[in-house]
Amino acid sequence: MKMNGGQILGATLVLGALGLIGWQATKESSSVTFYTPAEIYATPDKFVGKTFRVAGLVLSGTKNWDADSRNLKFRMTDLNGHEFSVNYNGIPPDLFKEGQGVVIEGKIASNNLKENNTLNASLLMVKHSEEYDTKQDHSKLKEAKLLDSILMNQKVEKRAENDPAAGKSVY
Repeated sequence: MKMNGGQILGATLVLGALGLIGWQATKESSSVTFYTPAEIYATPDKFVGKTFRVAGLVLSGTKNWDADSRNLKFRMTDLNGHEFSVNYNGIPPDLFKEGQGVVIEGKIASNNLKENNTLNASLLMVKHSEEYDTKQDHSKLKEAKLLDSILMNQKVEKRAENDPAAGKSVY
C-alpha cells in the first residue's frame, strides 16, 4: 500500500509531537527532585539557583502571614538541627498551620546557610498524617508520627547504611 502526501505529513507531525513531548519530559529543568534538609545542609552549593522540594515541620510561633501583600514567612525544621526560614508569596493552603508538616518547592537564597538559610518557596503543600481512625481526636496527632511520615526516605537511607539488603525496597 502506498502512502499519499497527506498521510506522510500526518505521520511526521505525530512523530514530531511525540518526540517533543519526550524531550520536554527528560529535560532537567522540567523535573523537581525531593531532598531532605540534611542533604541541603551537607552540600548547599549544589542547590543554589536550582528548584527542589524539601519537607519539614512548621515551627510553632514562627508563622507570620500578611494578608494584604499575600506574604507568608515561617521557619521549618526536620527536628534534627536543620532549620530554614521560608518566604512564600501566595495564599497558603487551608490546612497550613504551625506544628503541621509541610513540603516546600523553591530555591535556596544563598549557599552560606550559616548566614542566610532562607528558602524562597514557589509552591507550598501541606503534609498530613496518613493514619485515620474515627475513634481518635485528630487534632492531637503526635509530632513524631507526622515526622516519620515526612522523612520516610531518610529512614530507609539510614537502614541501608546499616544493612545493605534493607535499602533495596522502593516506595
